Amino acid sequence: MLNTQHLITFRSLVETGSFTKTAKQLGLTQPAVSQHIQKLERDLGEPLLVRHGRVTDMTPAGEVLLQHIKELEACYEGFIVSWQSHLESKSNDVFQAIKSA
Repeated sequence: MLNTQHLITFRSLVETGSFTKTAKQLGLTQPAVSQHIQKLERDLGEPLLVRHGRVTDMTPAGEVLLQHIKELEACYEGFIVSWQSHLESKSNDVFQAIKSA
């Protein structure tokens, strides 16, 4: 199973384009960011980024991973909306039961 923090680090790195900016944004050290990416690449068995000095480009595998990260985030957001609706419904049921008593 992939580490969620590593996925967050990857997405942030793609967005910022910089290991240093990603480290600052996530409150990590630069070596920790590098380590997260290396572990993801090792776990997935393919390079996700091509490094050109301080600039990085995604490989095709990196693009696939980023797309799935975005889908996971959308799924999670949908769950949160559904869960909040469930809780509100449950709360309304309790309120109606008290009101009827």
